[in-house]
Amino acid sequence: MSAGTQRVLHYYARYLEHPSGVTDSLNHWAEASIAAGDDVSILAAQPTGGDRNEFAFEGVVKTIPHWGRSRGTWVPIGLLRELKRGDILVLHEGWVLSNVVAGAIARIRGARIVVMPHGVYEQQIVANQRDLLGIRARMDRWLLGRASAVHVFYGGEKTVVREFAPSVTRFITVPNGTTEVPADAMWNGAGDYFLWIGRFDLFHKGIDNLLEFWARLPQPRPKLRLVGPDFQNGRAAALAMVDRLGLGDSVDIGGRVTGAAKDELLASCLAYVHPSRWESCSIMLLEAAAAGVPSLISDSIHAAHELGPLRVLRSVDFTDDTVDGQATLESVAGNRELAGSAFDWAATEARWSRVGTQMVEAHTALGLRTQGGLRP
Repeated sequence: MSAGTQRVLHYYARYLEHPSGVTDSLNHWAEASIAAGDDVSILAAQPTGGDRNEFAFEGVVKTIPHWGRSRGTWVPIGLLRELKRGDILVLHEGWVLSNVVAGAIARIRGARIVVMPHGVYEQQIVANQRDLLGIRARMDRWLLGRASAVHVFYGGEKTVVREFAPSVTRFITVPNGTTEVPADAMWNGAGDYFLWIGRFDLFHKGIDNLLEFWARLPQPRPKLRLVGPDFQNGRAAALAMVDRLGLGDSVDIGGRVTGAAKDELLASCLAYVHPSRWESCSIMLLEAAAAGVPSLISDSIHAAHELGPLRVLRSVDFTDDTVDGQATLESVAGNRELAGSAFDWAATEARWSRVGTQMVEAHTALGLRTQGGLRP
């Protein structure tokens, strides 16, 4: 590392366990700091399970020693050697002892703390924490209150964080970004199905609401494909709902898709549907926009309020049985005007190169950076 180079360390203990929206987002934020000339590391625990993150950032990720046997008990003792005065330590997600300890070590070592919650302080998540004595909430509030800034993706998330931790006053508001999609993976709408891609978390991802919405549609119902990795037997629960609601002729459920298979599914769908009950800043939704796919999302997530007015997508309350579901789907299916707006937005103001620069500028404006980068 040369003199005058800002050190930025991202800590996410589970980073190497499996790929996710969080790890994808983290990779891009790390790339943004590298583009600014920073010395960047991603610090993680050695994985304990059988899965691995095949998209780990080679040459940047580093495992550090931890005490404890699992996510709930990990203590990142290796940070004592890694952190230096003036470093920026970015802590991802929350509700884990390891992040709180990491924050305490950062304060001891004179590093600046930025917490990037990725939506973990949404009311539904807070309400469902197993925290009878409130100890976990107090620890996270302690951490948030001592952070130099909390990095949220949309303005509405500031209210969410303040409701949980009223002492937080310094925010960075910069969303996840988009990457360029190859010409052969751009949306063509040649298929006959609507598409959802994600983790089979039946409640969080609103899969139950989507299936009930589909059951209310008049016959013959359009085809719907749901694909993605399993989560706590959520795929089996979805299959059971399909059977119970009599949707076997219109709904197809499959496993995780990646690469060319995923690109083809997205390119050929009539539209992408995203029924999450809550969401911070969905990477999958951004991928759909980048490919020029018309999208219909739940009106309860931040993107509905941020991107709806820009005509990047359309939103609906999937739980409202007075909604004309057929007309709603027809308004997005094959909608080339909506697709064009999504693509134009994704190709300009939403690009990672642009939002990454905004992040570095925000660090500078808040006085977090002590060296290099985009400092004037």
